[in-house]
This record gives sequence, C-alpha cells and structure tokens, in this order.
Amino acid sequence: MKQFFLLVIVCISLQATAQNNAISWNKVVTGTIGNYDATMYLQKTGKSCSGYYYYDNKQIPIRLADASSSTDSVHLAAYGYNNEESFDGILEGDIFKGIWKNIKDEKTTMLPFTFMVNATAPDPYFDVVFTEYNTEYPVGGADGNNPGYTYFASALWPVPDTQIPISNFLKKWVNSTFGRKNSVEPIGKFFINQKNNGVAGWRKDLKAEKKENIIEYPSGHSISSERRLLIMYQSEQYLSVADFSYDFAGGAHGNYGTSCAVLDLKKMKQLKLTDVFTVGGKQKLAVLLDAAVRTKFNIAKGAKLNAEEGGELLVSKIEPTDNFYITGKGVGFNYVPYEIAAYAFGETNLFIPYEKLKGLLQPAFIKL
Repeated sequence: MKQFFLLVIVCISLQATAQNNAISWNKVVTGTIGNYDATMYLQKTGKSCSGYYYYDNKQIPIRLADASSSTDSVHLAAYGYNNEESFDGILEGDIFKGIWKNIKDEKTTMLPFTFMVNATAPDPYFDVVFTEYNTEYPVGGADGNNPGYTYFASALWPVPDTQIPISNFLKKWVNSTFGRKNSVEPIGKFFINQKNNGVAGWRKDLKAEKKENIIEYPSGHSISSERRLLIMYQSEQYLSVADFSYDFAGGAHGNYGTSCAVLDLKKMKQLKLTDVFTVGGKQKLAVLLDAAVRTKFNIAKGAKLNAEEGGELLVSKIEPTDNFYITGKGVGFNYVPYEIAAYAFGETNLFIPYEKLKGLLQPAFIKL
C-alpha cells in the first residue's frame, strides 16, 4: 500500500452541506520538542485540528484540542492536572513546526518543536469522515443572543485499498461504536440523519416553549453535541482509540468523557482487560493504581483518598476500569469526570509502565 495515503488524505466531503469542499486527514508525525523525541497523531476536520501526542521515552498519550486553528496555522491546547500545554505553529506540507509552551505552577517554559510526517507509520491508514453543523433559533433577544444548536461528529475510516478483512472489521467496529452493529456501511449518512433528527427535535421543543422564557435564558435552550474518534497509539498489531464526547443541554456546564478501546489488528478483535492481564494480575492492579493516583495528585502515602474522610477524591479505593488503552511502554486507565474525582479535576489518566506490571500480564504482552 502506498505510504502517501496516510500522509495527505484529502476528502472532498459529500457528507453535509455544512462541510462542502472541507479538507480532512489523519497524520502520524514524529519529531522533537526541544531535545525530546515525540510522536503526534494529528487529525484535521475543516479548519479544526485535534489528536494526541506523547514523548517517545514514556508514551503517555496527552489529548490535544483545537485552539483557533486557521487554514495554515495550527493552535493546539493540552490541559492536564496542574499544568497547561500548547502548540502554536505552521503546517506546511509534511512539516509542522512552531513553539511549544508549558505553564505549571506559574512557571512558563517555551521550546521550539518540529514534526514531520512519518513515512513508515504502520498500516492500516485512515480517512476521517465528519459532519459539522451550526444554527440558531431566532427569537429577537438582546444583542442577537439566540439559542443555538451545534453538532459535530467525526470517525476514523479505513482508506479504500485496505485489505477487505481488516477493512470490514474496522468499519464494523466504528459503526458499532456509534450504535450501528454489524454494519460496514459508510458512517457519513448516519451522522447527517443524527444531526437532522436532533435539530428537528430541538426546534419542535422550542416552538412549544414560551418566547419570553427563551429570551430570558437563551443558553438554557441551546444544545451542543460533539463526538470524535482519535488515535492514541498505533503499532503493527495494536490500535488504541479514544472516543471523545461532549454534550451540553443547559445547566452550569456540559458533560464530557473519553472512552478508550484497544483493537488487536491481527486477531481483529477489541481487547478486554482479561486479554491483557491475568486473573491474578488484574486483582493486583488496585495497589499500582493507588500509587499512581497519589503521585498524580500529590497525596501522601497512607493518607485518605475520599473527600468525606479528609482526602481530595470521590472514592476510597481506585479500582481498575475497563476504560483502558495500551502503548508500547505501558497501560493507561482513564476515569471520566465524577468517576473518581470532581468535575474540576477533569479526566484522570493513570498510566502504569510495563516494568511495574511484571508478572501481571498475559504472555502476549510480556514482550511489549
């Protein structure tokens, strides 16, 4: 298969009128941040960019969200507990370069970065299918403040010349993730139907509402929905995918979370925790997760975790979750807001290197 399918995948979108002639692609780029080797899985949908990156020596994926990218310039933000990171640069052809900035404990660090498209990235390669739509419901509020409806959905999709068995496996998995079991049909039409049904229901509800109530509280009558499938890590055999979702339907804030999945590309199956860990190994994970969460939140050994007992979290013990991913350096466990910590803490990503998992893994993962 020709390598350029991954390098510049241009889709003249037929998915929705809101995205005609929009460009989408999925790229694996490798390079340096200062003197540190790094890998980035970058996805573009229209003018927006998002993805994941990690430092090669640790391979702990860090989520990247768009921060006002334009046609040529790319602005990405990464938010973690107690620190902020950003990439501000120019994407020209196969080269992405600029300035990386980190703000932690009121200290700012800035380093130059340069990434290039990885021509040896592993097969399979992916297109990106997406639908984007924004509209308002005019009610004549002050300063044109009207309730709005925002819809965005994107999915990875194997490129056309992917071998049929793996292509069908990936298409079925993507469709199943969006609630369409055993289908290999293109996902774009589903996105359009989902958007159309959502808008129709929203407008119907607003028509039944008193106009003065809408004018008084327009944001409380707004709806926003976002869903993205993003690559976290890819090797010849394994693909870790993040299924990010965000929904707002009034209230103090929206709800969001990331569901992770590990796909075995050789066995063509989604892995369960028991595929990675032995029964005894899974039982011993709680001790390692306890140590990881204490390191992350700077909680002293032996101190209580639960806020009701004087700690900072919502639980007294960190149990392993089926919401996990793998990289070439370890296994990560992702906990969505409110699962083990308050909303203000964001998602909690606990990563355990393979060297700390010796004796806990199934034979297939011992050599990773």
